[in-house]
Amino acid sequence: MAVIQVKRNHGKSIDEVRVKVEELIVKLQHKLQVRSEWQSDNTLVFQRKGAKGEIEFDETTLELTLRLGMMLRALKKPIETEIHAVLDKFLK
Repeated sequence: MAVIQVKRNHGKSIDEVRVKVEELIVKLQHKLQVRSEWQSDNTLVFQRKGAKGEIEFDETTLELTLRLGMMLRALKKPIETEIHAVLDKFLK
């Protein structure tokens, strides 16, 4: 299983980050059929066929961890590149 981990400083309030994470997951639900669930106030877990992960955040940082199954392992680099681009956009 391939793992992608991305950590970003965000400079936003917890509430602002939570709103951004919710906006992001709604887009992923429509685009990639992602299912998600809040495990705590600051941790969202998500999954779809072939991948699962979580987004955790606190007052200063956001960390995304994504585990790719065998079928998506070959796409690790382009997926990681897209994650970086999306997080850059959403955390502005």
